[in-house]
Amino acid sequence: MLSLFKNHSYRRFFAGLLFDDASMMVSPMIQGWIVLMQTDSAFWVGATAGVSGIGMTLFSPLAGVLIDRYNRKILLIITQYIQIVLVAFLAIGAFYEVIEVWHVLVYGFCGGAFHAVRLPCKLAMTLDLVGSKNLLRGTAANFFSMTVMGVLAPLAGGWLIDREIYLGFVFMLISLVLSNLIFLNLKNIKSPEMSTSSHLEDLVYGAKYVANNKIIRSLIFAILVTEIFGWAVESMLPVIARDELGLDARGLGVLMAVGALGAAFSTVIMTVMPDVENKGKLVVYGLFGFGVGLITFAFSDMVILSMVLLGVAYGSGVIYESGLSTLLQTSVPDEMRGRVLSFQSLCWGFSGAAGFHAGAIAAILGAPIAVAAGGVVVISNGIRIAKNMLSIGVNQDNKIDG
Repeated sequence: MLSLFKNHSYRRFFAGLLFDDASMMVSPMIQGWIVLMQTDSAFWVGATAGVSGIGMTLFSPLAGVLIDRYNRKILLIITQYIQIVLVAFLAIGAFYEVIEVWHVLVYGFCGGAFHAVRLPCKLAMTLDLVGSKNLLRGTAANFFSMTVMGVLAPLAGGWLIDREIYLGFVFMLISLVLSNLIFLNLKNIKSPEMSTSSHLEDLVYGAKYVANNKIIRSLIFAILVTEIFGWAVESMLPVIARDELGLDARGLGVLMAVGALGAAFSTVIMTVMPDVENKGKLVVYGLFGFGVGLITFAFSDMVILSMVLLGVAYGSGVIYESGLSTLLQTSVPDEMRGRVLSFQSLCWGFSGAAGFHAGAIAAILGAPIAVAAGGVVVISNGIRIAKNMLSIGVNQDNKIDG
């Protein structure tokens, strides 16, 4: 990873990622905690994450068209400007204690739409800055940013939220402003060549490309299944923390931080180890580790053990995410990269929307069952696609070497 930071532009880009990810990590935490305190309902906590997922899912296809047409740095900055204004309004509402559940739901939807643009933007810019041979390390470094902030931001956010809710929004606001200032000074980000077709034609062509390309279709579907069933755990963490482990807002922050620490450990390993010849192996091993981690975490009633198991699950999740993201970007031409990556962020949106079914299951059978069921699906799907992922990995390695 240190070799990546010899690149001045990537170094500045990574600094902007850190602050943007800090805001992103605290956002679902504060939304879920507010709704849980006001409704005392696992369903509404899940629905809060679900609304955010819907926003990401709906806007992802359009985001892909924009990313292939316009300067990605400008798109990042514009979405941050809008989010800064909304977070400021929520901070004021929380300060005067007039914030309501519907405010949180509206913000969650908007936040999902912002991330539909920013997440594929950041992935596409990584390849622009580091090149295809360093893409796995660059992708892992991006996830490292998320995981570092996934450790630090929830600790700070949980402590602030436990004192006053509005302080959590202030933390988000400061993080977004700092990230925005860094991205404003980012150099050497070129605009894509402007397409002569319409936005709608680009959108339709991108969807057809994904549907007709067997490799891309397989990779997108692998992401989709895991996001829908595996990452539903994120929406249930406030419920498990309070009702199963007896934790308060600070404890929830620590639980999330330890999970992210496991992810950070995996990203460090991937950025320093020799390049993996078959990226499909990362996908398969990561899926099995993720599923087992979820199942064992779901049924643990010991705080320390639960934290360790969540760290194992998140660490495995980063391994398969890095493998899939690398295979996806090396499988498409540059002019299609934004639209294809937007389908990846569309799948990430389903992880939020999974809060609806996870919340419903949790309301009837309990949050542990909702999380464990997701783990079972992840393992089953890993077994089903293992051979195909290994085959895709071999083909892409031969393509890069050639």
